[in-house]
Amino acid sequence: MENLIPGTTLKNSNVVSTHVVSPTQGANAQTTDEINLREILFKYLGKWYWFLLSAFVCLVGAYAYLKVTNELYQVQTSILLRKDQGSAGLIDMSMLDGLGVSGSSKEVEDEIQVLTSKSIVASVIKSLHIETQYFRKSGWKYTELYPVTPIRLIVPAYFNDTTKQVLELRVKRKADGYVVKYMVGQDKREFTVNDLNRPIQTPVGILRFAQVGTVKVGESFKMISYPMNVITESLSTSINVAAVNKKANAITISTVAENCPKAKDVLNKLVELYNEDAVTDKNKIATNTADFVDDRLRIISGELQDVEMNVESYKREKGLTDLSSEAEIFLKSASEYDNKLAELETQLNLVGYIETYVKDGKNQYNLVPANLGIEDKSLLQLVQEYNQALLERMKLQRTTNEKNPVLIQMEQQLKEIRKSIIVSIQSIKDGVRIALKDVKGKNRQFASKIKEVPTQERQFIEIKRQQEIKQKLYLFLLQKREENALSLASTIPSAKTLDLAYASMTPVAPKRMMILLVALLLGLVVPVGVIYLKDLLNDKISDKKELLRLLKVPFLGSIAVNKEADRIVVREGKTTPLVEMFRLIRTNMNFVLGGVKSPVILVTSTISGEGKSFTAINMAMTFALLKKRVVLVGLDVRNPMLGEYLHIPKSNGVTLYLADSSYKPHDIIVPSGFHDYLDVIPAGPIPPNPAELLMNPRLEELFSSLKNEYDYIIVDSAPVGVISDTYLLSRIVDNCIYVVRRNYTPREATALINDIYKHKRINKIGVVLNGTDESLGYGYGYGYGYGSSNGNSSQKSNTTSVIFKRIRNK
Repeated sequence: MENLIPGTTLKNSNVVSTHVVSPTQGANAQTTDEINLREILFKYLGKWYWFLLSAFVCLVGAYAYLKVTNELYQVQTSILLRKDQGSAGLIDMSMLDGLGVSGSSKEVEDEIQVLTSKSIVASVIKSLHIETQYFRKSGWKYTELYPVTPIRLIVPAYFNDTTKQVLELRVKRKADGYVVKYMVGQDKREFTVNDLNRPIQTPVGILRFAQVGTVKVGESFKMISYPMNVITESLSTSINVAAVNKKANAITISTVAENCPKAKDVLNKLVELYNEDAVTDKNKIATNTADFVDDRLRIISGELQDVEMNVESYKREKGLTDLSSEAEIFLKSASEYDNKLAELETQLNLVGYIETYVKDGKNQYNLVPANLGIEDKSLLQLVQEYNQALLERMKLQRTTNEKNPVLIQMEQQLKEIRKSIIVSIQSIKDGVRIALKDVKGKNRQFASKIKEVPTQERQFIEIKRQQEIKQKLYLFLLQKREENALSLASTIPSAKTLDLAYASMTPVAPKRMMILLVALLLGLVVPVGVIYLKDLLNDKISDKKELLRLLKVPFLGSIAVNKEADRIVVREGKTTPLVEMFRLIRTNMNFVLGGVKSPVILVTSTISGEGKSFTAINMAMTFALLKKRVVLVGLDVRNPMLGEYLHIPKSNGVTLYLADSSYKPHDIIVPSGFHDYLDVIPAGPIPPNPAELLMNPRLEELFSSLKNEYDYIIVDSAPVGVISDTYLLSRIVDNCIYVVRRNYTPREATALINDIYKHKRINKIGVVLNGTDESLGYGYGYGYGYGSSNGNSSQKSNTTSVIFKRIRNK
């Protein structure tokens, strides 16, 4: 007889093989957990129909998704931001600097924020009247209608500005009228109207339809009217604005939409409104300057007229026609000081005008007219800084609220600059006054030399000087008004359109091949995940290979699932696969027993329900078929099942023999009724003290007597994982069959089995796996089919199943 080693198989002409591990080598068998890719592969291939069904369902789902999803196209336009050079080529830039209307270069990032601001997007929506969207049902999906729709919805005035919920209407043409379904939030209603042009009273107000085209019977339309803030947010989010690169002033504006004409109109209108807004900003400084110049011209014109009338009246009153030649020499000497005096007084007046304008509360947020002839550069710089800061505040105020910290900070900055302007103006006025005082002093020196000049002539000179001052100031303001008008007329848009909005030739979504590929991959991945999750959550022994990997105990064989109602499957002349499995275990037991005379074979398990009693009964039958005297002893005294399975009364049995010394072994032995060579000793009535009863010395006497009369003694005991009764029987046991049930026994039970084997708490354990699915060929690859007990029919294995099993078990 050959020694059995881990992983070897036993073969004969009619018996299929099983794994057996010898007690001496079992402790080192299967000690490492290695990933067996072939095993994993065939485990998943065994569920091929799962993959096929999952892939089919996912592909059908993807196909349905593509049928109901509209194609999306990318629509794009591009603009070039002009460098803000005012009206270069038409007027001199230094002249515009004098008016304070020169601009600074644009920052691309700032303009991107303007283009995506909700205020300009809301203006686009109102300009194109797209607060309400229209759709026609085509097949499985709705297609948006734009710009032409046969039915238009007329909502109450300011409805979109005030409503907070989306209004959805569905209109279907019937042969006798129209069915209108109304949906706002959870409120759903249905109306039937004969004439679509008649108003419909709803909770949100009176709704009207304007039928501007032909509607066929059976056609369905959907209309969705959005609150202004909702559609503004949606459209603003869908528009992508980005710089072409960091070094260029070009900007691309794009969106993805199903309706290309609508998307083109939106982008083109966005650029148009952006340019209008930019031109308006540019003209604000020039407009304010024009208003200031016109106001000052009206005042100076009146003053100049008064001075000229004074000159006329004085000459008429005094009868003057020419000045005295005697005063010419002194006048020429004093003319330079007079001119200087006129210039200084002009500067003082201009600075005074600016001071009055700045201090006026109604001009707090108006641009300050810059450089109307003032020569002080520090004041000019402060005015330009103030105007620039005020413009930035105006732009920020359009996109934010008054409580924005940045806006508050800019308010403080404007106050500080205004204070600096006032301080600078006061300093300039002080300087001009000092200069006037000095010039007047020089002028008085010459005045003393012309004391002899007639009083009329001196008075006339004073009046004439006032006339010259007013006339110079008037001419200066007239010149500035014309220059400012020229700058207004030459303003050009901030952005040049490089490409009008255009749509991509092919849709960017949905990507059909990608979706189908993803669906196919998902269909393959889902079963893998389900199987993996199922295995992950399963804490039971799943198959023989897993059991062999976890155990360090000899393996005796497998037992397939019993699909018959009869619990005794081993019968005379019966050759079903299940019977052959029990015969295999019997053969392997004979190898393990090694010639022990009248061996006591204990059958146990971890918990109840693993097939312990079923295995014990049928193993006893396999030995009885060899014409060997066999007795089946029931020692599961707490939950005896042998009597129930074999239909033997429970009134007699082992417990009575152990409890009453008057009983003899032959008093409790009962013929099985299934085979002449098989007798049974039932457990008997359930005792109150099972453990103490099993420690009774009469138990050894009973088994000593049985060994003299029987060739094999099979003991059905209690589960070792529940109670300790089985350990008490180790003193009388020669060998143990430990039953493990597939998909029932917890994996943790293998640790208990290994511990029992390692510490020899029960003699010579060998494990049997119950409840396997190896019903054809027993998983050995030979494809044997066994006929029924009468030999008139046979079972034929499927070719594919045989191939898979043959490869799996190599």
